[in-house]
This record gives sequence, C-alpha cells and structure tokens, in this order.
Amino acid sequence: MSREQTIEKIKIDLEEEKRGYEIIIGAGLLSSLPEYIGQVYDGKKIFLVTDENVIKYYGDRAKEVLTEAGYSLTSFILPAGEEAKSSPYLKKGYDYLLEHNFSRDNLVLAFGGGVVGDLAGFLAATFMRGIPFVQVPTTLLAQVDSSVGGKTGINHPRGKNLIGAFYQPRLVVIDPELLRTLSIRELRTGLAEVLKYGFIVDKDLLEYLDGHREDIFNLETAPLSRIIHKSCSIKAQIVREDEREKGKRALLNFGHTIGHALEAVTDYKKYTHGEAIAIGMAAAAELSHRVAGLDKEAVDYLKKLLSDYSLPLSCQHGEKPDEVYERLFYDKKVQKDRLRWILLKEPGEAYIDESVDNNIVREVLEGIV
Repeated sequence: MSREQTIEKIKIDLEEEKRGYEIIIGAGLLSSLPEYIGQVYDGKKIFLVTDENVIKYYGDRAKEVLTEAGYSLTSFILPAGEEAKSSPYLKKGYDYLLEHNFSRDNLVLAFGGGVVGDLAGFLAATFMRGIPFVQVPTTLLAQVDSSVGGKTGINHPRGKNLIGAFYQPRLVVIDPELLRTLSIRELRTGLAEVLKYGFIVDKDLLEYLDGHREDIFNLETAPLSRIIHKSCSIKAQIVREDEREKGKRALLNFGHTIGHALEAVTDYKKYTHGEAIAIGMAAAAELSHRVAGLDKEAVDYLKKLLSDYSLPLSCQHGEKPDEVYERLFYDKKVQKDRLRWILLKEPGEAYIDESVDNNIVREVLEGIV
C-alpha cells in the first residue's frame, strides 16, 4: 500500500468557514510536517511547545525536518505531567514569546500530549488576542481527544480546566508511529477516551475494541489508525454541530464529572486522566442504572471492557466520598447549582440529565471508594 493510500483526512467545518480545519492521520507524517504546515502558514517563525519526554524521543527529528524546510524555531520545553498545565508555565510561555519577538503573524506548534496541547492552545488564544497554532499530538489521549475541538486551558487547584478558551487550531497532524515510545499506562489512558466514544455513540466501536485488544496493545498500525480515525470522526461531527458546548458536545464529558473531581482531590498526581475518567464512567454507568434504566447486563459489559483494558473501576488512593462530592460542584458543567450528568440509556446511546437526585450521586460515590 502506498503512503498516499494510508493518509486519511477529516474536515471540521465550523460556522465561519475560515475557522474550518483538517485532521490529517497517517503513519510517518512527522517527516512531512513542513508540507502540511506550509498549507496553513506562510511564515517561517515557529514557537515550538513540547515537553521533556517528547523532546528526548522526537525532538531531534522534528527540529531537523522543520529547519531543513527553512523554519526558524524557538523551543519552549515543559516538564512532563499536569504540573505544567498551570499559570506559572503559562506566564513563562508569554515571556518567551515576548523575548523572542513573536507576533500575530507567527505560529505556535504544539508537539506533545494533552497537557502540551492545552497549554500551547491557551497560550496561542490569549497572546496578542490570538496567534495561529497547529497541533501535532504525540499521545493516544491527545490524538483521539484533546487535540481536536478547540478546547484549550490550564488547571486551577480547585478544578481541572477551569481557566481556558475555545480556540481552534489551523491544523491537526496525527502520526500513529509517535505512539511507539508511549508507556503502557499512557496507552491505556488514551484507550479510556476511545472507549468513551463507543459508550456514548458507537456500539460497533466497542465491539471492535473488544475483539482487537491484543493488536492494539501490540501497537499494530492498522487497528491504531482505525480507532484514531473513528474517534476523531465522532468528535469532529459533534464539534461541527456544537462547537462551544451549548448542547450535544456535553456528551463528550461522559465520566468526566467524577473523573475531574478525582484528579483535583489528588492534586493531579495520583491518576492519569484516563484512569480517573474510567472510574467516572463506571460510576456514571451505575448512576445510569439507578436513574435511566440502563440494565445491569449493560453496566457489567461496560465495566468488563474497562477492566479488560486494565483501567480502574473504583478509587485507588483512599479518597473520601464527601471530598469528591464537594469537588463535583467546581465542574464547568454545573448550572444553577445543578450537576449536569451524561448518562446512558444503553451502550452507544447517551443523553444529558440535569435532574439527578444528589442523594443518589452520594450513594454511587460511596460505592466507588
């Protein structure tokens, strides 16, 4: 199969056509990065945001292909992990941009996982009221979720992603080969998001994941490319319909209300994002059983899939139910002091529920600690 045949493109058309962009997916695309950047940016000055892990494995190659194409790079290297997704590192980014005379005519290139992409995107959204940026995600979590859709931001000690903006990239370039250096734990955290897409809208995806677990963990290109393309396609369609999360886009938060609370109460140090939302999805399934009529067999099916991918179903670090419950109300989706839940009628069919009794929520939380 030729290289051209392996490249897939997904277009995200937004209300204003000039803000539409493409997701390009294909093994080995890092080598062609300058070609794709050149389609959306006619300058030569790039602010490269990455982290210590990515620079170690792929930094030399990325710099080589970009500099050979005539680009001038300024690198902003973050520590790996959630601590970088914070106001001190955001400020350092602004300082670097100013020190190196960047302007609205230049480009921010996010080359890393979700933390890098979220911080780089928010940096781009707010520097001089907006500077173009491109996403090159290097983790499965970022490739299937955080690099697509324009959510950018940083964490606050009281909650995840509480400070941020909707700001779309000019382009997303996804190279599955960049996953070969990913730890098994980080691979699993991305798979939690892939499972989420199946739970909320696509039961066929769940069946595929159920039947190709070994191939996926072996990092075989075909199944990885398939689940990345399917996940991005699902998210792209939802973002096209509801860019700023006024309705349907909230479905993408299945498992995230409790998941984000768990991350916050453990200072973003105990769980990966995928581990936390896996627990959140297991809890949301129980909540769906209690209030939405999701049958017990479906709950067990969901939990089995999570467990088969070695994701946790309950809290692992002694969190207290009351503490987790209190953190739920810092969630961005709270409206008029009412929690906004994403629940399942059945696998592949989710809906938004703002009427769940908080006493039932407390009972479900008691069951996961």
